[in-house]
Amino acid sequence: MGLEIERRFYIKNIQKISEITEKYKDTKKTIIQDYIYSDMLTAIRKRKIIKNNMVKYIYTVKTGRKLIAVNEFEEEITKEQYDSIKTDPSRITIEKDRYVIPYKDGLNIELDIFHGVYEGVIFAEIEFKSEEQAKNTPIPEWFDVEIGNIISNNKMSKGIESVEKYIKQNI
Repeated sequence: MGLEIERRFYIKNIQKISEITEKYKDTKKTIIQDYIYSDMLTAIRKRKIIKNNMVKYIYTVKTGRKLIAVNEFEEEITKEQYDSIKTDPSRITIEKDRYVIPYKDGLNIELDIFHGVYEGVIFAEIEFKSEEQAKNTPIPEWFDVEIGNIISNNKMSKGIESVEKYIKQNI
């Protein structure tokens, strides 16, 4: 188990997105994720990740979120294990393409472009090595509203009519 420290942002201005996705197309991976369980402290999900026609299956438990940090346990599982794990039928499957963009100080921006129910929604997140680094690293100008404590894939899987409206109402 490791501590994940990240900041997540909503991207409203998509003018540069096509340039970015073209430039970093080699980093693209498609993520399909379903939630198994969640409560106020814990979220359990499974992911199918497709990159360069290769498929990987991941089981994740996130627990103990405190502001921008959360304990995260991730394990690669087999297709058989993935298929046997039952998901919460009341939840929406989250589908997105992720692009990895080198940033600064060895950090990367993970740009998520959603598909399916949330077609066109774009988030960007940066995962940091420490909370100190997260506080002191300047954020790119093309990032809009910070949403780390407002919305998550977990919340989105429960169904949100309009992500933009939800964000505005909860800022």
